Amino acid sequence: MQTVLFDLTATQPNASGLRHGGGKYGEIVFKRIVERKLPVLCFYDGSKWLNPEIKKLVNEYKIVSYDVRIANFDDVIKKNSVNVIYSPMPNIFLMRYKQCKVIGTIHGLRGLELPTDLFFWKYKGTTLKEKMKFFIKMIFPNHIFSTDLHYYGDLIRNDNFNFVTVSYHTKYALYSFFTRYNNVEIPVFYSPSTSSNRMITRKYAECYFMMVSGNRWEKNNLRAIMALDKLFSMGHLANYTVKITGAKDASNYRYKIQNPDKFVFLGYVDEDELEQLYHDAYCLIYPSLNEGFGYPPLEAMHYGVPVLASPFTSISEICQDAALYFNPYSIKEIMNRILQIVDKQKHQEYIIRSKKQYEIISAKQDRDLNQLINYIYNI
Repeated sequence: MQTVLFDLTATQPNASGLRHGGGKYGEIVFKRIVERKLPVLCFYDGSKWLNPEIKKLVNEYKIVSYDVRIANFDDVIKKNSVNVIYSPMPNIFLMRYKQCKVIGTIHGLRGLELPTDLFFWKYKGTTLKEKMKFFIKMIFPNHIFSTDLHYYGDLIRNDNFNFVTVSYHTKYALYSFFTRYNNVEIPVFYSPSTSSNRMITRKYAECYFMMVSGNRWEKNNLRAIMALDKLFSMGHLANYTVKITGAKDASNYRYKIQNPDKFVFLGYVDEDELEQLYHDAYCLIYPSLNEGFGYPPLEAMHYGVPVLASPFTSISEICQDAALYFNPYSIKEIMNRILQIVDKQKHQEYIIRSKKQYEIISAKQDRDLNQLINYIYNI
């Protein structure tokens, strides 16, 4: 049986925030490994937040753990006879260890697929570093593309590195960018389900549209906000409001909302509140410009909530015909789909589609989670 050293730093906060898709992914994989009682050690960054549930699991099962800031990995690997280092979001520094196999999950190639979007400048929450990088991308697009290409190339070119992907979109993105892999079979295991099975009763009585990650330009919420705002101004959607997570208020955008009383900005919400919001929503609007997998539509479909979404990258693969799609760059088309989903017959149709699609994908997610772990452990 293989002994695996698990990278928990991938589950800790990064540029996307305290909680991010790759982090949730890693936590679920780690939990399933522990549930299956497979031999595992782990490492983390002691200076960063680590999910208390993961801490509790490590302590309860007496899992040997190392602080990445002080651990000597050569000694850790030798002392524990580590066969595999696994990372849910691999970092280049793992490539230096040649004593054992390194396996990592490639979620997507956002740096290559979505280098720029002019609406970036309408988001105020971005850092100076991000703004400088974005400006350089606009001025020297070929240079930055080449830099990102080399980054991903260095990661997956290493002969000691074995990688898997979370969607067929990402698999074929790798083929399209890196000809080296055209004759190599890349394993695909869908990201595990993040939906819980706890019982929830309705908390919010009003009809509201929901959006998530409101502060991130690549999630493209501002165009959807503008579409909704225009519809409110035109006299449509009188009985509806909008709830947006990830942004504390409208000052996050360089756009003046004409109907501010219709928008509720919630900032960061914990997992329980996020699940409640999905449960009670009339509809999820997901205008993202790039996803390696994309959790939110499935988290909404879990409760039979209709989804309006961009068809870009992996989203249409995961949602298939259970979402009503729009061109995410077209405010007019987003308005069109919003008006369609407030039709009661159309809304009911997509409730049914959502529930059916969630059942199909969640069953595959559970199978694929075990298959991923079997792959890591060479079972």
